[in-house]
Amino acid sequence: MTPSSNLPGYNGFSPFRLPHKDMVRFVIIASFTITIICITYISMAAGYGTIVPQLFYFPILYATYFFPDRGMYVASICAVSYLIIALSVVTLNPMIIGGIIFQALLFLVVAAGSGFVLSSKKLSLYSEPEEEPHAIQAMIRTGENDHVEFKLQCLWSADLTKEQINNSESAEVRKYRTNASKFIIARSIAGFLNSDGGDIVIGIREDRIQNAITVVGIENDYPKLIEMDRNPDGYRRMLVDAVIRKYLPEVYDTASRFIHISFPEVSGKTLCHLHIIPSDKPVFVDSGNEEIFFVRIDASTRAITGKNLTRYTLTRFSGP
Repeated sequence: MTPSSNLPGYNGFSPFRLPHKDMVRFVIIASFTITIICITYISMAAGYGTIVPQLFYFPILYATYFFPDRGMYVASICAVSYLIIALSVVTLNPMIIGGIIFQALLFLVVAAGSGFVLSSKKLSLYSEPEEEPHAIQAMIRTGENDHVEFKLQCLWSADLTKEQINNSESAEVRKYRTNASKFIIARSIAGFLNSDGGDIVIGIREDRIQNAITVVGIENDYPKLIEMDRNPDGYRRMLVDAVIRKYLPEVYDTASRFIHISFPEVSGKTLCHLHIIPSDKPVFVDSGNEEIFFVRIDASTRAITGKNLTRYTLTRFSGP
């Protein structure tokens, strides 16, 4: 599969696009927030408003825990709703109005603080101590096998045109279109999780015809990231949000147990190394319309279904 050479900036994980598995959480948050807004209006109109503001912390903290980068949206909705309701029913006393405004601002502060702490924690969980470049070099010299896979880029499909997609010989490109490259990375991760674990190294060009391996680094992917994310930390965020969170939602919250991301430098180039530990439960790739089970067989990743899937999972995940 040949990457496109002219890829536009990657615009990050949209705050308004939820993975399929997160829709349930979204409905819970929305329902919870609407219910509390109604309770607040009824209670404050009846003169019982002392405890009511504290109820807003439940949807705010719930949203921030599962979506650290979106908790502020819920906090803002709660703050505006509380201000409108409170200011419409209370006496126009400067002290009371000041307390109401302070409480509304506190919603935003709590969301921002919680989001910062959780985001920092999640990012740190995906890192590991600095590696010895010699170990990565040895891996590269050995080549791909049942425990090692090389990828050139993670975002090469981002700007494929409709014509390129329709004319592509790749089934993944025709099906997943501009998200094909991220799906392929997710597929490889799932294959290692469901098998015996292994390593994915991004930033390696492999020429099977010439039997040559070249270290090119992930720098060619940087222009596809927003400017502030054109660095290893930004690349990690992209992998966590646009690959793991989107296609492997079942393991997202506990992925730090199984997926370790680091950025060793080899030959002056920065590589992205994903060290993957075998999962203790079956992991399916959520493509949006279906869930697919992949395993690592020899030096390739393959999907298995039906009786083969049942037999494999009973054997692989049967426990001690």
